[in-house]
Amino acid sequence: MMPDDTATPVLRQISVRAVMDVLLNSGATSRATLAKITGLSKQTMSEVIRVLESGGFVRVKGVTSGNVGRAAVIYEVDPSAGYVIGAELGVTSLRLSLANIVGDVIASAEEPSDDLSGTALVSALGRLAAELVTTAGIERQRVLIAAVAMPGVVEPDGGRLSLSPNLEGLGDVDVRTLLSAELGCAVVIENDINAAVIGESWNGCAVGIDEVAFVSLGTGIGLGALSGGRLIRGATGAAGEIGFLPIGGDPAADDSLKRGALESAIGRRGIRERYRGLGGAPTLSTADIFARAQTGEDAFAVTAVRETARTAALAMVAVHALLEPRKIVVGGIVGCLPGVVERIMSVIQILCSAS
Repeated sequence: MMPDDTATPVLRQISVRAVMDVLLNSGATSRATLAKITGLSKQTMSEVIRVLESGGFVRVKGVTSGNVGRAAVIYEVDPSAGYVIGAELGVTSLRLSLANIVGDVIASAEEPSDDLSGTALVSALGRLAAELVTTAGIERQRVLIAAVAMPGVVEPDGGRLSLSPNLEGLGDVDVRTLLSAELGCAVVIENDINAAVIGESWNGCAVGIDEVAFVSLGTGIGLGALSGGRLIRGATGAAGEIGFLPIGGDPAADDSLKRGALESAIGRRGIRERYRGLGGAPTLSTADIFARAQTGEDAFAVTAVRETARTAALAMVAVHALLEPRKIVVGGIVGCLPGVVERIMSVIQILCSAS
């Protein structure tokens, strides 16, 4: 969000954004170097710097010294020029961080969301954001934009949420408008697994990898993938909904039609139902089931986890056959449990050796 967008000529806007991109990605830079990188003339660069300085977006950091010739003024983005909110609106928790315009995280907060649904989830996220901004001592109007990651796909026109059976009550409302009203700023919504693969590529275990897939095993099952460093979205934004792969159960069963066969089989609820169906205790959580399988003390848990790992491995093989990523990252509240990745890998090795 650049200063005076509506009043600034289009070419000027392009120039301003180009300079901001360099300063944000490369750090403090002289005017001459900015002109060289962006290809802008000295006169245009002087005008762009004037616009950015007057808008409070850049400031003088210092001057070069020790070089032959005139000293050059060094400019940097002013971290206090604006703030952004990054949030996750999830089935089990709400997570939120407040960062300045250069990406420094100022404060973070998290609280459970298990007992909330529908618009109550949105209201809770708004309350959490307001508390975080107030505690950080930031004026609310200085929060320029919020990016919210959530399950499912948000329709580009009506802003309604679809393909998110675990997040009930938001399918008939304009989620984007509601979030913008609650957070008090413009809102960008992204599928949570797409956001995860972008995060892993930016600052996680897939840095520098242009062909990468992120498979989330949790309450739901999802895929986010980059090809050539670009997010794969599909025609309507629903690419990656691998919970609907016809693996692990009858794809025509009622629950499969609602959640997908794969998700019904190895989502958190599916794992607990399999364990109970084998004769296990009905009160155990998914984490408890995997913990018992790790120790080998519970034969029902061992069987349930073994079947879960086999089905998950089949899904990974399908993902690799379709996308051929250089790396598959496994995450989610189930995928991050101890021993899960190792069990999946052992099944994949068997499948690969058999072929």
